[in-house]
Amino acid sequence: MLRRLFWHWAILVIGLYLITLITPISCDAPKDLAWAALALILVNTFIKPILIFISLPLVLLSLGLFLLIINAIILYTLPDFVTGFHVPNFLSAFFGSLLLSLITGLFTGYEKRVSVRRVEARPRHDKVIDI
Repeated sequence: MLRRLFWHWAILVIGLYLITLITPISCDAPKDLAWAALALILVNTFIKPILIFISLPLVLLSLGLFLLIINAIILYTLPDFVTGFHVPNFLSAFFGSLLLSLITGLFTGYEKRVSVRRVEARPRHDKVIDI
């Protein structure tokens, strides 16, 4: 579990770094990216489910597209928690959250495929006799 948490944190750090290269979002030092990724993990774990529950009618009416707005709001408020991380406006936060969702989705999908292969590679210890 700790290994998976570290993997997710490293993916977020890489994703935030790529976002700072592509969008106007910036950071003062590399340690700010690490703290921002940790803050994103905590917010996505504890606060995002509450935001989704509160805005559930909008999420359902938009067929899930309102989740992009929730992600943008979370990214836009991130500089309030991490002082060296800067998001200039909501539009930058929206495109940054969209890119971050794509990047983390790609890496998380890769991580799940590797773990599925690891599970399937184990020998079976069933007491079944094939005839």
